[in-house]
Order: sequence, then C-alpha cells, then structure tokens
Amino acid sequence: MQWHLALFAAVLALPILVFVAGLLWRVGNAERARLEGEALAAARSAAVAVDRELAGLSAMLNLLSLSQPLRAGDLPAFHAQVVELQERLGVTAVLRDAAGRRLVNARVPFGAPQLMTTLPAPLADAARPRQTMISGLFQGAVAAEALFAMEIQIPPLEPAAGPAFLSLSLPATRIRDVLTTERLQEGWTVAVVDDGGTILARNSRHEDFVGRQATQDLRDNTRGQQGTWRGTTADGRAVLGTYVRTSLADWRIAVGVPDHALAEPLRRSLLLLVATGALLALVSLLLALAFARRIAGPLQDVAASARAIGDGAVVPPVASGIREVAQIGDALATASAALHAREEELMRLNEALEMRVMERTRDLAETNARLIAAATGRERAEEQLRQAQKMEAVGRLTGGVAHDFNNLLTVVLGNLALVKRRLDADGDMRIRRGIDGAMEGAQRAASLTARLLAFSRQQPLAPESVDANRLVAGMSDLLRRTLGEDVAVETVLAGGLWRALADPNQLESSLLNLAVNARDAMPGGGKLTIETANAHLDDAYAAGREEVKPGQYVAICVSDTGAGMPPDVAGRAFEPFFTTKPVGKGTGLGLSQVYGFAKQSGGHAAIYSEPGHGTTVKLYLPRLRDGEVAADAPTVVALPAMAQDGAGRTVLVVEDDPMVRDFAVTALEEGGFRVVAAADGPAALAVLDDHPRICLMFSDVVLTGPMNGRQLANAVLERRPGLPVLFTTGYTRNAIIHHGRLDEGVQLLGKPYSATALVAKVLSLLDGPDGPPPMDAA
Repeated sequence: MQWHLALFAAVLALPILVFVAGLLWRVGNAERARLEGEALAAARSAAVAVDRELAGLSAMLNLLSLSQPLRAGDLPAFHAQVVELQERLGVTAVLRDAAGRRLVNARVPFGAPQLMTTLPAPLADAARPRQTMISGLFQGAVAAEALFAMEIQIPPLEPAAGPAFLSLSLPATRIRDVLTTERLQEGWTVAVVDDGGTILARNSRHEDFVGRQATQDLRDNTRGQQGTWRGTTADGRAVLGTYVRTSLADWRIAVGVPDHALAEPLRRSLLLLVATGALLALVSLLLALAFARRIAGPLQDVAASARAIGDGAVVPPVASGIREVAQIGDALATASAALHAREEELMRLNEALEMRVMERTRDLAETNARLIAAATGRERAEEQLRQAQKMEAVGRLTGGVAHDFNNLLTVVLGNLALVKRRLDADGDMRIRRGIDGAMEGAQRAASLTARLLAFSRQQPLAPESVDANRLVAGMSDLLRRTLGEDVAVETVLAGGLWRALADPNQLESSLLNLAVNARDAMPGGGKLTIETANAHLDDAYAAGREEVKPGQYVAICVSDTGAGMPPDVAGRAFEPFFTTKPVGKGTGLGLSQVYGFAKQSGGHAAIYSEPGHGTTVKLYLPRLRDGEVAADAPTVVALPAMAQDGAGRTVLVVEDDPMVRDFAVTALEEGGFRVVAAADGPAALAVLDDHPRICLMFSDVVLTGPMNGRQLANAVLERRPGLPVLFTTGYTRNAIIHHGRLDEGVQLLGKPYSATALVAKVLSLLDGPDGPPPMDAA
C-alpha cells in the first residue's frame, strides 16, 4: 500500500517535472545565446581598441610627415628626430624612395649602408597620397622581430624625383598589449589575424603563435565583416568563434569561447532539474508514506498477530479506528489464548529436548575440531623437523668434507703452480699441458667445494647495500651471451624498489645458476624472465616454513617457460646432489648453492612449478632499512707476479696440516720472507716469544689442540698489540664468521689459495697505504 501511494505521487509529479525540464532547457539555450552575444561584443570592443591604437599611430605618422627637417630635405636632422621618437615611443620610422631603398632608418646610423626593405614596396597608394596603408605581419631585417608597418606617400624630396614613402614599423607586441587590456572571461582567447591569414597578436601565449598561420576553419569562415563559427584555436582547443573586421586595416579580430563554457549553462540547468526532481520526489514519497502508515499500520498489526499465533504466542486485541480491523483483532486474541493453553506444555518439552540435542552436538563438533587441529599440527611439525634435521646433517657433512678438500686442494694447486713457475720456458710442453690439466681439474674441484660450502651456509659473506634493479640490469648482457640466441631474456624491474642486504658477488653467482638451470629446462628455446619486487612475508606465510622470519624482503623472481616439475621433484630440488639431468650433465649443486646463499643471508628461497607451465624460483633477500649500515665490500687486491718483496721480514705460519704448512712456508720464502712455523696454538705462542721480530701471523682458523685460530689471535694480540693477523680456512663455524658475515676487522684468505695470492695478501697487510687494519682482541 505504501509503495502504491508513492507511485501515485510520482505520477502526479511527472508532468510538473516535464514542464520544469522544458523551462530549464529554454533558460540554458538563452544563456548560451547570451554568451555568443557577449563574445561578439568582445570582438567588436577589441576591434574598436585596435582601430583606436591604429588611428593614434596614423596621426603620429601624418604629423611626422609634416616635420620641418623632412620638408626642407635635411635628412640628417630628420634622422635625429626619428631616433628621438624611437627612444621615446618605441616606434621605428623609415624613409624610402620608390625603388625601395631606405634613405633614413631610425635603427641604423645615418649614412651607414642600408638594407633593402622587407615590406612589399610600396604600401602607399599613389592615387591616394595621404591615405595611410597598414601592412600585415613581417620579419624585420634589422630588428629581427615580428613587426607591422603603417605607410603614407609624401611629396618628392628633390625636384624631378619620384614620390617618397614614410613608414612606421612597430612590434606585434604593441597590438598584444592592446588585447590584454580587454576584459574577457577566464579561458577566452582573442587574436588578431592579418589579411594573409597570419596570427599577428594573441592575448595569451603570444610568443608561441605570432607569425604562424591561423587555423583553416578561421580563415575559411571570417571573410565577411563579422560573424560566428565553430572550430578550434591555434593551440587545438574546440571553441565557438566570433570575429569582427577592423575598419582601418584589413585585419580580423577573432574571439574564441571554449566549448566547456558554452556547455556550462546547460549543465547548470540539468543540475537544477535533477535537484528539483529529487526534492519533489522526496516530498511526494514522505507524504505518501505518512498517509500509508496511517492506513497500513493497523493492518500490519493484524498480520503480526496472525504470525504470532502461528508461533504459539498469546496476542492482545488490536486497537484501531477502523471497525472491521478491530473485530478481526479481537477474534485473533481469543483464538490465541485457547491455542496457547493446549500447546504450552508440549512446547516446553520440545524446547528442553532441542536444547539438550544442540548442546551435545556442539560438544562433539568442538572435540572433533580439536582432534583434527592437533593431528594436522603434529604432522606438519614432524615434517618440518625431519626436513630441518636432514638439511642440517647434510650441511655438517658437506662442511667437513669441504674443509679437508680445501686443505688438499691448497697443496695441489699451490705446488702445481710452483712447479709450473720453476719450469723454464723451453720445458717439455707435454709436462706443461699435464700441469695445466691438473690445475684445471683442481680448480673445478675448488668450485665444487665452494658450492658445498654455500649449501652448508659456511661460506664467508661480505654483505652490503645492493640495488637489485641495477644488478639485474647489469647482468642482462652477460645472461644473453651465456644462454644463447634461443632463449629470450626479459627483465621486469619494479619502481621504488627497496635496497637489499646481501653479498653482490654471491647474488650474481646465484642468479647465473638459476638462469643456466632455466636454459637447461628449455632445450628447444624459450623465454627467461627476471622480475624484482618489494615483498612482505607475514606470520601466516612464515608459520608453515622452516627458518622464515616475517618481515619485509626484496624479491627476485626467475621464471622460465620450460616443461616444469611435478610436486615430488620440486620438493627435493634444493637438496644437494639431487638432479634430473642425465649423468655428466649436472652436479645437483646449483639450486642447493642458491638455497644456502639465501638462508645464510637471512632470506628465503622458494620454488613454484607446474608441469607444462614452467618454473619460477623466488629469492627473498632482507630489506636494508634507512639508517642501517651495510658492511663495506672487501677490498680486492690485484695478484702480482711472484717477486722478492718480503725484504727479509719474519712471518709466523700456524697450520696443523703438515702439507699445507710446508706449502705456505715455501710460498712465503719464495716471496722473500723469513718464515717460522707452528702446528698448534701453544707452539705458536712459544715461537712468538722466541722471535720478537715477527711482523705478521698467518693462521688457520680450525686448529687441533686446546685453541682455535681466533682464540690464538686473541692471545697473540694480548702479548703483541697491533700485530697484523691473516686467517685462512676452508671451513669454519662461528669462529670468525657470525650471522653469515666476517667479524669486523678480520682479514681472511680462503682455501684453496695460490702462492701468488698468499704473498700479495701478506704484502697488502704490511705495505698498505694505511697499514694493516686493527683487529679487536675481544
């Protein structure tokens, strides 16, 4: 009933709205017509102002033609007069003969060579000698600016000579200044166009458009004395244009009114119509609801009583001024009382039974949910524990193997290099090739050992502030050359990327490993995409992943279009020595090295793959926040050729492996050093007391006996403060490396090392520009 009354009110208001709409439409059109009239009036006003300016200039020109020096033929005096006029009023007077030669020019000293005029000669009409002729826009030959000129014909300066012509040249900005004094509405433009269709002046952006041709629609539609047209301005705005032709010159004054200004009256009319219609609709709706509530209220009470009876409630009689409604309400009240008396006991029993069933069901559901949650959590925890134990065990194993291998490789590589250097240039080439092959194999073994250390998270890192976008962009050319022409490389670099805290060299190595793996997954070619982004790993993500800390990270995603991996293969991809490549095609350490680098850097690595849809490896590196200071990058020292640079200085070598110790002693002695050696910490302290001229200690980090290399260094620095200490190691746990990075002030030469590298490192510590850096004895 309420909505029917509201619809009835809307039907009554509709004719009124139609009438108001028509009235507002007429008002809007009248407002647009008024704007068109104002625009035409503005064009007339501007034309009058321009004619007034031209009339004043014409009077000045006629007055100048009657000057005494000009009539007497005294051209030097006339030149002085026009120069003074130019300085005072900014107008340039020019006197020329019928052939176009300038006799007097206010801009050029009298008697100087005169340029030919650029005006169409002559402007003045011989049939109307005192008629002022006005030119269009032209470029001044001397002033080098946009000008217009006014010219009259004067009597010959000499008997039997032809007529002469006197002109005034003025900058177009003079007309621009006249236009800017006109009061126009905001956004309106006014321009002066000469008889050639060239823009002579504008009230806005004059310098940008002076000298340019007016738009084609303006030139085509302004041929009469005045009128309007629709078109565009020189700067491309759609306008309603009005124009008026000046009376003194063949110029047109054009005024442009933007289309949005014309549409504004209609928009205001529509807004007024909408507001009026909304107000009428609201008033009608309120009135309809008021009347409907008075009628429908009692009927709603009766309906509510009927529903309440259906629910078993006792209802009171309905109070209403409508007699029939009151009778129905009384009957419903009597029936509800009788029904309630018979069903009250049954309802009470049913309610008690339903409550007991609901409580029992709720208890069973809660118990079942707790059991399921406990079983799921226990299974997830057990799986995470098994994975962590497996990775830790493999890491310890690979770290220990790497230590022994690095000691052996130090001996092999170092002695091979010494043997090769001692061979003369005419030595047996087969021996040289054999040594080169052995060194290449040892270098490959060293690379393999470095990957084992990376997986076991025991490689010494030098983290610093890294711009991932710059690093990825710098690797693009290298990746394209490495991957070949069959693989298209694309980079998607995020704007506003945070800086990451990581070792840039290890990061480049990890990205190269990922790119090579992606290439091998696309034997027929494909597309490799490297994308950077800011990422936030929340608590929900970290809850189900081992060693992942919630926080902000810099994500580097490497995606390929290869065949993808099934879930069981993707789950083992980070394990060392696990590979799906044929025998001899891979070591299974590429992804494990990436995984170890990410974990040691405090980040995270994840694989997302689906058979037939490629693989994405995401590398999350910790964000370097403002105010945090990253470790400086380690100084790279060029390795010089072996030379006698030790100058007899004494170096203490502490190494528990006899072969490695012998090699280090030999390498330093060939570098010109005196060397004393010890196998463990106590022996090294005894040697230090016996040799006060020791200038540097070179010690392994992992030593047999009661102290390791760091403990030995602390004891040495207590006895000899400031003594340079150089560490070497093939594997170490928390002796000189904490949280994946070298301790401050620690100098390290990793195993395997060459004789040249050892000598160069020792020399850099002893002979550096600032001396050896101090190391904290604590």
